[in-house]
Amino acid sequence: MLKTIAREPLVHFLVLGGLLFAAWSWLAPQPDVGPEVIIIDQARLDHLETLWTAQWKRAPADDDRAAIIDRHLRQEVFYREALRMGLDQDDDIIRTRLAQKMEAVSSDLGLLMQPPTEDQLRAFHAARPDLFTLPQAFAFRQVLYLPAEAGDAVETTLAALQGGAEIPPDRRNKLSVPLDWALTSTQALENAFGGGFAKALGTLPVGTWSGPVRSGLGLHLVQVTEGQPEQLASFDEIRDYVARQYEYYTVLDAQDRMYRDLLDRYEIRFEADGIPDSILQDYVRP
Repeated sequence: MLKTIAREPLVHFLVLGGLLFAAWSWLAPQPDVGPEVIIIDQARLDHLETLWTAQWKRAPADDDRAAIIDRHLRQEVFYREALRMGLDQDDDIIRTRLAQKMEAVSSDLGLLMQPPTEDQLRAFHAARPDLFTLPQAFAFRQVLYLPAEAGDAVETTLAALQGGAEIPPDRRNKLSVPLDWALTSTQALENAFGGGFAKALGTLPVGTWSGPVRSGLGLHLVQVTEGQPEQLASFDEIRDYVARQYEYYTVLDAQDRMYRDLLDRYEIRFEADGIPDSILQDYVRP
């Protein structure tokens, strides 16, 4: 039970937050000041100058430093007065920004976890074929005839190509469509040609001029030079990519678990019409 609790991201967050707060209080005890006191200490000034340097690509001069401090004081005064007037309430921009910061905290917690072992990466690779499956793809040559050009010339050219002839000069660079296509996924090919062209390639023999094949552009004579079936990529060939995906989804999982843990602190009430049943089932306690 204790081991289970110790692995929870929310527990990590609370422990780390407590340690950081205690360390900060010990190293830099905060003076007991009221809301009317604005303190610019060395850490704050260094932070402001770092931001300025990152923007302007040089260290600030004395005039720049004065401007930095003046701008910060103006912002701080307006910020505190806005809080005093309650202007932060129900502000979507502020709400979104704070939520993003909280998500960043949970992401950092995910990255603090132990690096994955080789066995964990292999298990992740096997469990998520949707992430690591290579799509069906084809490499080919093609000769395009526009609909208005269709006729005997298509069959004549096909016969010549099957006999070993070169592609006719007037067929090169037609509509700027390349003659030669390297291995390309069927989705990318369908986006480029349309009209079911990519699907039709799967019915053609490899190495032989065939056609005509219709696309959204016209009629094509096609020589498929390589066909790659949909297949799960080898773990050894994409190990680094698997590791990046593992890290990405580990962070997402940590965010989601922290969100669910925090959500348990709240009672959600929907008083609007049209709320989907799935949402009600997920968020409304019986």
